[in-house]
Amino acid sequence: MRAAVIKEWGKPLSIEDVPKPEPGPGEVLVRIHASGVCHTDIHQWKGDWSSVKYIMEKHGVRILGHEGIGVVEEVGLGVSRLRKGDRVGVPWMNSWCGACESCLSGYPHWCPHAVNTSVHVNGTHAEYAIIHEKAAPKIPKEIGDVEAAPLMCAGVTAYGAIRKLVTEARIPPGKPIAIIGAAGGLGHYAVQIAKAFGYVVLGVDVGEDRVKFVEKIGADYAIDAKSAEKFAKEKFGGVYASVVFTPKIAGYELGLMMLRPLGALVSVGLPDVKEGVIPLYPLTVVGMGIRVFGSVVGVTHEFEELFNLVVAGKVKSHITMIADLSEINTIFKELEEGKIVGRAVLKI
Repeated sequence: MRAAVIKEWGKPLSIEDVPKPEPGPGEVLVRIHASGVCHTDIHQWKGDWSSVKYIMEKHGVRILGHEGIGVVEEVGLGVSRLRKGDRVGVPWMNSWCGACESCLSGYPHWCPHAVNTSVHVNGTHAEYAIIHEKAAPKIPKEIGDVEAAPLMCAGVTAYGAIRKLVTEARIPPGKPIAIIGAAGGLGHYAVQIAKAFGYVVLGVDVGEDRVKFVEKIGADYAIDAKSAEKFAKEKFGGVYASVVFTPKIAGYELGLMMLRPLGALVSVGLPDVKEGVIPLYPLTVVGMGIRVFGSVVGVTHEFEELFNLVVAGKVKSHITMIADLSEINTIFKELEEGKIVGRAVLKI
């Protein structure tokens, strides 16, 4: 099969013919038709995260991508939920045990036995990929391959983060919240999802073009980062939550400054570890009652909830670049330089 392969960390990917994988027990082989490109791909490609790099090297993983859409071509022993010909997604969560405390509590995201696509097993920037049947969401016929691909990570990650405002932070609809990095691949979904949930959305990004894009996708207020804190404090006395999607510590600093007492900071974006830590002091936590939540990707039932919003026309994937697999290095370069607004998708 054809695949984009890491030959050396941070060097251009090589398009090669490699052996097609075979599904094991409970797994299916998916013929990939579209694969979204995520900023996480950049960090993995460069080897920015030492623990992830270590796992990839340990398992011999050299194919990135975790936003795949395709059709089941083969099924492994014991597969009962899926059958050949089903159209499914191949997201970041590739498998989990289903029996540990995290899984039984509804949080398989933190299962100690979880298998991640492009970390423990090769990813979707290839003609074929493997996934366990319980982790493969079925794609509604109303959603095309290219639009569905970014939902596998960016869409469901944004959905899970906004969902936490209701389920864990207990912030009722109608309250003002900030989306930091609102024009990005994840942020642009979060703006739409938060509006669908009924929040007053302050979409924050940098630069006139990105701010105009945030306004276009439906934010109640589209604001440049340099004036966001002042606006939030003067207009609302601060926001009830800041959901941070930008991979910059500066975005976290801004999110904290925009909060009102008892506000919630939801952490999604992953800055390079070289940027340091979030400047959250115990005095701030105690004095303002600040709450901090981490949010990561999604699992099968969250995909189904997100798909309902997409089919209803309340959430749309903004795809600004569609390219062939052979153009992946160009997309990586533009994504790394912050030139892609919305999402980029590879057709395979």
